[in-house]
Amino acid sequence: MDSKMNVNVFLVLFCCLIKVVLLQGTGSGNDGNLRLCIVEGRSLYKRVPIHCPVLDKEKAGVECVLGTDRLDCLRRISKGTVDFGVFSPEDLVAAQWANIDVLVTHELRLRKRPFARNIVAVVNRRILPDHSSTLHAVLKNSTLCHPGETMDDLRPLSETLSGYLESLVLERSCDPTRSNTENKLKALADFYGKACKAGPWVPDKFRDAELKRMYPSLCAACARSCTAGDRYWGNAGSLTCLTEGEGDVTWGEADDVAAYFKVDEADGSLTGSENFAYLCRDGTWRDMTQKPCVWLRRPWNVIVAKRKASEAVSKLVQSLTNSSVTVDRHWRGSLAALLEALQAPLEPLQPPRAPMDYLAMADGFREAYSQAGCDPPRHINFCTTSLLAKNKCDWLSEAGAVYGIAPPLQCVMRNSVQECLKAVQMGECDATAAGSDWLVAGIRDYSLTPLLHEVTPITEKTNTIVAYVKSDAQITKMADLRGKRAAFPRYDGAAWHSVKNYITTHEKISCEEFMDSYFGEICAPGLDGKKCYEEGEQEALKSLVEGKSDVAFISMTTYKAFQGRNDSSASAEANKIVPLCPEGNKKYCFVSWSNLGHIFAANNLTSIRQHEIVNVFTKLDQLFGKHPPFHNAMFSMYGSFNHEMEVIFHSNTKSLATSAVLKTHPYDKIPYNFELQLSNMTDFTCGFGAKMTPSLIVLLVTLVVILIYS
Repeated sequence: MDSKMNVNVFLVLFCCLIKVVLLQGTGSGNDGNLRLCIVEGRSLYKRVPIHCPVLDKEKAGVECVLGTDRLDCLRRISKGTVDFGVFSPEDLVAAQWANIDVLVTHELRLRKRPFARNIVAVVNRRILPDHSSTLHAVLKNSTLCHPGETMDDLRPLSETLSGYLESLVLERSCDPTRSNTENKLKALADFYGKACKAGPWVPDKFRDAELKRMYPSLCAACARSCTAGDRYWGNAGSLTCLTEGEGDVTWGEADDVAAYFKVDEADGSLTGSENFAYLCRDGTWRDMTQKPCVWLRRPWNVIVAKRKASEAVSKLVQSLTNSSVTVDRHWRGSLAALLEALQAPLEPLQPPRAPMDYLAMADGFREAYSQAGCDPPRHINFCTTSLLAKNKCDWLSEAGAVYGIAPPLQCVMRNSVQECLKAVQMGECDATAAGSDWLVAGIRDYSLTPLLHEVTPITEKTNTIVAYVKSDAQITKMADLRGKRAAFPRYDGAAWHSVKNYITTHEKISCEEFMDSYFGEICAPGLDGKKCYEEGEQEALKSLVEGKSDVAFISMTTYKAFQGRNDSSASAEANKIVPLCPEGNKKYCFVSWSNLGHIFAANNLTSIRQHEIVNVFTKLDQLFGKHPPFHNAMFSMYGSFNHEMEVIFHSNTKSLATSAVLKTHPYDKIPYNFELQLSNMTDFTCGFGAKMTPSLIVLLVTLVVILIYS
């Protein structure tokens, strides 16, 4: 009896244990819930606040985690803090390169076909030989109708896929006297008789125009402008170029080609022109009523899970296909929406596959992302100042390489901004990023040039220098500051030189008088080796608040942060502080403004190397910056990285631009720009360049003028 009861008790306990284990699940969330990493798009529609609460309320066994970008989600999966998410095939390439152990469980198919894109070549029969030939022989000296390139994954072609298609025909050019982009363009121009390669070739419009003047044959077949507005740009445009007789060959999406030529698969009839054929990679061709030979396939977006959770994710996602999720207002409908699966039928992979095994099913795709580079390889060595910054740089390099950005970034770490500036000066690195406080020192002490600027059109978010005083101090104009106590964030920074330039100009005094007697007292950490407080804008503001100074020269951003603190005493003190507007700038009220940050390179670099650095970073900006409507959520250059802000780049940055941006609207309408002030400074012997020889002064003045106005 006792033994029977013990057995029953054991069975009850065993069943309870099994039940607990089943409820626990294999996920990384609470009670074993599966954790889904989601990246919100930049549209007004936000999925997380709408659908994630439904999962929690109905205890769906799934938790939401908001990721900064898709590579952030991959890193979280790698660390085991999330279990699955939706990714593009390009993300899978990055995952493989970063050795992230994941499995592909499902495809999200928008159409009933095995691949998202099937790229084919269409050729005018007039260039086909009478007998079989090589691809090279068929196309040599023909006219190419190029569909163009875009920075997104969709249409017409990404630069990587376009470059791969070109590489199947062209011989690689690696002339060290030309930039990577120019080598590709020259190879294209040398092979084809002429072409219409409409659209931007590089992001910088001035360099783009220069390249198009250098290789006019690549625009010779265009209808008018060789821009993205040209009649022959894009998928339909390149086919129009072909059928109107301007070109001999083009690449296009198989469905677009079939629709354009009205190929009826049911009876094989062809409406349009019978003078064209599908050209195959081996140099053969097929009639357009036949099944096309595909040059390149792009897979669908996929659901990816960490290996330990892949079986549970597969079962969870498979449950969505067994219900009408498009009208389900419960958790299954919400999960489908979060997975972007409402309009994309889910195709399970049995069994789940490793990323490269999955991509290998798509002809040409994996090869497109493993093209051999030039030998010796080129890199842009980029200097960072912390382990976190180097980590972000490494991921930016991975993301850029996926999209064919070349030369690739190679990330280096030094212990400080000064060490990075020195490394660039000595040729140990090619470029580094630093704020406007380093503009003067970078140009003067390290012989560097700011090739690119982090810009924003929102004036208040630029690096502004404002004179803040106490409201009861009876200081109403800048001239009243004579004899007063002044607080600067640091000596030799943007605030120091902006104020010095303003006062010497408007008060008609020498630089020596400004230094020696204009202010009754100066606190600028680093001046004469003194340190009256720690370096920084907050310290300068604190000096004003505590009555130790009469004016503090700091940014609007720092003051507004102080004003917005949840502290009644701080709020009261902030209300006693007012800006002092300088003459000629009552509207904005700042002494100067400058761009958020700068990418510095040595000023003795060749123009080719400068072009490469500008081209790489502006392309990275287009891909991973803030460029709607095709914002690529794979990686975020600006914003949070591993929960930290302002890593390498500033979060408020809108884009990267050359100095030419200062002559464009709205920047040309905003007075007192610090970068332009540098080009107008005539006294380089006080503060700005006390250590400089006269010959170096002349060289610097010439350099800055060329930089700003080139």
